[in-house]
Amino acid sequence: LKRWYGVKSLWGDMRQRNPNVYSRMLKRRLENLSERRQDIAAVLYGCSPPLTSQDDWKGVVPSKTIFVAGTLDEKYTSIGRKWESIGGISKFVQVPNAGHALMVEEPTTISTIINGFVKDEIVEESRATTDISPSVEKLLPPPALDSTAIDAKAYAVGLMEFEAFSITIGSSDGNGVQGIGWGSSARAENKLQRREGFIVSIASSNGKAVGVGEVSPLKGLHKETLEDAESQLRLIKDYLASAAELPKFNAEEVLSLNGSLSIFITEIVTMAGIDPILVATSVKSGLEMAILSVASQLYGSFLPQSLAANHWQKDLLSIPSSSFGLLPINGLITRGETLETISGSVGRVSKNINFGSVKVKIGHEDIDVDIRTLRGLRQSPSSVGQIKLRGDANRAWDRPLANTFAAELKRLDSSIFESIEFIEEPLMKQSLNGEWSIERQVAALDDFTRRGGMPYALDESIADLAETHAYNFDRIAHDLRAVFGGQERACTAFVLKPALLGLELSMQIASLAQKEFKINAVFSSSFDSGIGLAFTAILASVVDNSPYSKSMTKYSHGLGTFSMLGGDTLSPPFETYVNQEGMLNVPSLSRALYGLSLDEISDRLPTYNAVPSTNEPAVTSTESDSYLATTSSEGRDITVSVSLPLPFSDSIASSRFTDLPQMSRWSPWLNSVTYLDEAGLTEWNLNIRGVKFSWKAKSEVLDEPKGITWESVSGLKNRGVVEFEPTSDNNCIMKLKMSIIMPYILVSLFQGMPSVVQEFLQNKLLKWSLEMFRDVVKADLALERGDNELGDALFGAVEGRANALEEALK
Repeated sequence: LKRWYGVKSLWGDMRQRNPNVYSRMLKRRLENLSERRQDIAAVLYGCSPPLTSQDDWKGVVPSKTIFVAGTLDEKYTSIGRKWESIGGISKFVQVPNAGHALMVEEPTTISTIINGFVKDEIVEESRATTDISPSVEKLLPPPALDSTAIDAKAYAVGLMEFEAFSITIGSSDGNGVQGIGWGSSARAENKLQRREGFIVSIASSNGKAVGVGEVSPLKGLHKETLEDAESQLRLIKDYLASAAELPKFNAEEVLSLNGSLSIFITEIVTMAGIDPILVATSVKSGLEMAILSVASQLYGSFLPQSLAANHWQKDLLSIPSSSFGLLPINGLITRGETLETISGSVGRVSKNINFGSVKVKIGHEDIDVDIRTLRGLRQSPSSVGQIKLRGDANRAWDRPLANTFAAELKRLDSSIFESIEFIEEPLMKQSLNGEWSIERQVAALDDFTRRGGMPYALDESIADLAETHAYNFDRIAHDLRAVFGGQERACTAFVLKPALLGLELSMQIASLAQKEFKINAVFSSSFDSGIGLAFTAILASVVDNSPYSKSMTKYSHGLGTFSMLGGDTLSPPFETYVNQEGMLNVPSLSRALYGLSLDEISDRLPTYNAVPSTNEPAVTSTESDSYLATTSSEGRDITVSVSLPLPFSDSIASSRFTDLPQMSRWSPWLNSVTYLDEAGLTEWNLNIRGVKFSWKAKSEVLDEPKGITWESVSGLKNRGVVEFEPTSDNNCIMKLKMSIIMPYILVSLFQGMPSVVQEFLQNKLLKWSLEMFRDVVKADLALERGDNELGDALFGAVEGRANALEEALK
């Protein structure tokens, strides 16, 4: 240690400069080495740059990275200057009169540097809604990061999986939510008590990018049922699993949201045997979410930045980027709730959030109740002079009743109009001879505003127009231009539901409205879970930061439905990204979505308490005089059961096997196993064909029969149990059962999945590992009793098998 710390070019003669700090550091390091030398060696080995995978660096964004070195550390000051010169970092900071031991020599200075760097990236939550984002040109690196981005040209999706979810929905009385949906579903007596759907996961064909989406049709909003959506998802999954050649996409074109995404999805559903006209809108939006997430990873940036760079590129010579800091969202008061049930509070009491804007579901009941609720919210002690209100009538009123509502509200409290942002769709569907048109609807709404002075927003009308034209943007745009182009209208906003319209079409309509009609978009949820809410929030953030939005009024977005979820598909849940002022942290949410897969948001592994008989049915099996194995699989989920006779007692076998840090002696594919605490939490690291994985697991040693169980709590999902059944005083049978969800990247490496992986797990990885365990213990026992010749021979056999396994892995 003294020789190491005496290297002047690194440590700057620390022993002479700072003898007290040097002595303390040396003492602490000696203590650590005496107790955890193998762990420290494993850490140093695993962190060595030549040995780490390039994937470890894919999340590093140069503009978000700082490099700090001491001026006396010649090696790393040189490296810092090189990083700075090539633009690989945001800032290079040198600490005067310090060497390589920065954290020991200058802890206060280092913490100050880090604190200042982090604060530069934080948007002050106290800023007004209209000024929540720093200047645009500031944060993003060039979109194509050569060291991390994957070639985005002609790329294909690979595996698709989906799993069901069911979440309770509850209003403040704990009895569901009333009046959700359109048409008759909007009546207060209709209740929604559970939100059900599917989380879809799609991986790129090489397994290096994966994304998730939500498919959750809502009764009263979507035409399809949950069963319809599941049927279509199954057809698409089966097609992608069996297709000899998959359709390809260009990541940049998909991210531009100019129609390429819809074309790609149309190709997929057509090949899956689904008429594109009949594809469920919830299914399409869920596929869009997952594919956009994959594309952003191929592009090399988080989704908001990827969309901003590609969607607006044709409009500007200089592509804007944005901090995408805090996004304002509105609270929601549903039908059936009164001032008494919400305790006069702005927003949701249960979530302790004071939204600056609240939407009240009005219509479909007595207008006196609606007026009293609006006035009561505005007069609440916590909201006087601050709260913005909007109503959502869901086309509840005919024209006379709508005019009566506006007139009566104005008579009772004319000043409330200053707080009302708009009323969504106050009028019933305006049809003539059974035919509806957007022009007739807007004309009637304009008349409503002229008579009552209350601005309106379109919601159902946009969806009706989209359905009329089979979600074809060009035809939709033609009708919108005919109504809004060059004409003064009283419409304040377009309310867009990506879960119904689709993500791409929502962005196309929002862009058209901003550029040509000077009308802003409000993005709204369909009572989605956290996954759907996250994608809707990202679209809203991109539109709010568009080059056309600077002079426009920006409204809070309709994502406050999260407060009514009894659970979530995101972990941590969506609500954790919302502060007490109702502002959503988009950067953190975007990072949570980046590379998120179904494995990370579901508990998919089967449960079992003991190792079953090896005679159980299985897809594949292997049997020899000494080794028995069975394997079953479904998709990426694989369960393997193996057994092997051992020529020593169950006590010896269990004591050796449960010493987990020794595991790599007989499993050379494991880099290391390290205990993290005394409760049995361990960290595992492995390397297969140059791809590194790590996970943390909790384990429990068994007494009867002797053995051990484990289950991963993070990272690579796996669970297992090993039991040693005695057959005599000096012999036992080792039985192992393990379930694993193969990572997408390994699925791509082992083409021919699942049969290749099953064969590999059964007859190479596990078989050889168990036989090596047997021989390692036999060798240890031989050496312990002084039989060096046998011990050396056995270790030679172990080394030979380890080399063979290494070659097999290659």
